[in-house]
Amino acid sequence: MPHSNYRYFSLALMAILTISACSTIPAFSGTPVSATSTKSAADTTQTADQLSQIQIQLANLQTQIDGLQNQMNDIRQQQTTLSRYINVHIPASEVIATSDPAANDNISEARHLYNAGLYAQSIRLLKNADSGGNGSAPAQERMWLLLQSHARLNNCESVINIGKRFTNLFPQNNHSPNALYQVAQCQAHLQQQDIARTTYQHIISTYPNSSAASKARHLLKK
Repeated sequence: MPHSNYRYFSLALMAILTISACSTIPAFSGTPVSATSTKSAADTTQTADQLSQIQIQLANLQTQIDGLQNQMNDIRQQQTTLSRYINVHIPASEVIATSDPAANDNISEARHLYNAGLYAQSIRLLKNADSGGNGSAPAQERMWLLLQSHARLNNCESVINIGKRFTNLFPQNNHSPNALYQVAQCQAHLQQQDIARTTYQHIISTYPNSSAASKARHLLKK
């Protein structure tokens, strides 16, 4: 083969090989870039959703924590009130001399408890006052305070028993009309309507000028 022809053939072969090699390289289109962009956007959206859910969970937890904190504050307040009044020291100067020492032992403390809204504690302190003691003024006051504590807690059976005993023992006491009225209210609450009406009528006939009698008349007209 002549030298010029060999050179021509070599150049042609190189050109063919170059073209063939180029044809095997995949063309770079916009598709891979677009797929990558789509995947990146999807990942970003998923991350944003997860962050949003975490924020919602954190907000719910914070709400629960705030509620628990409020409950703890209420409990602390109740403990403070109870500690303040359960250990009340009664100075000797506040104790009135009487032939019934037990009536003076805790009446002041019981009154503090009652005024603080600690009715159950007041009842425990006055548990022996339901008999009326020796009938002295302090003994009557203790029994009346015991009745009011039971009334505050809607202990109707105790209100009826103590109220009746109070008015029987101390019919001239200024609280007796109201004691009977509370008895009648509890009887009505316990669905003892006929008995309650009889009690209202007894109030009107026994204490006609009392405010309890006025309320009894109003209820009997219904």
